[in-house]
Amino acid sequence: MRTRRPTRAVATTRVVCAGDAETGRAIAASAARHPGLEMVAAVSAQDASTVAAAVAEAQADVALLAPASPEVASALVEAVVATGASAVVLLPSPGWGETELARHRAAAVAAGSALLLIEGEDALVRDVLPAVLALACVSVDRVDVHVPASSGSLDDGPGPLLSSLLRGDTAGVRFLPSEGETPCARISIVGDGNIEFVMEGEAIRDGGRAGLVINAIPALLEARPGLHRLVELPLPHAWAIHAGGAE
Repeated sequence: MRTRRPTRAVATTRVVCAGDAETGRAIAASAARHPGLEMVAAVSAQDASTVAAAVAEAQADVALLAPASPEVASALVEAVVATGASAVVLLPSPGWGETELARHRAAAVAAGSALLLIEGEDALVRDVLPAVLALACVSVDRVDVHVPASSGSLDDGPGPLLSSLLRGDTAGVRFLPSEGETPCARISIVGDGNIEFVMEGEAIRDGGRAGLVINAIPALLEARPGLHRLVELPLPHAWAIHAGGAE
């Protein structure tokens, strides 16, 4: 059994970023300018051996993974866990089945590593933001989430965080297409304390995903070895890695 590599203080957490396209570049850019992180390498997520070599050579504490598919994610996680490092994984839809989840969970426990899954390409808009906004309401009667056409099927339903907050009573949650030329997400919450929230432009995709990955690191560092979903870890940690947060 490997011994989990001791993590440094948050101010010196060493990270390797592995991703392609705009999301990967956004994560690397956010990590590079974050005062609580030291980005030691940014590599393509296409080749698992390259990612593992970068993690091992830099003695990174955490790998930030933004793979193109669940299959690529699986190979990357195997390679990173073999080095003894932990990882935040932006896992694309449709995600992993129970057998795959169990396999990675067992490998992480054996290696002394922690894995944090952020599931679905649009977890920020379709799950995390509605859940956080709903926390500001005394009670919730209806949640309407207007999302761009590029954000996947409107029939996917609420994510795990929002479902957990509403204790499974998600009949009042609707996903609707947003209108207009500029990409836009609008979240409307009706209840005891109505809320209307609008996010425009690329921030609703690449920038938002990058922030979600970066700000999940403190929860990962405190988690026990194994595989975790964002909903299972303390929510405040996902938003405050350092005074001032991720910018």
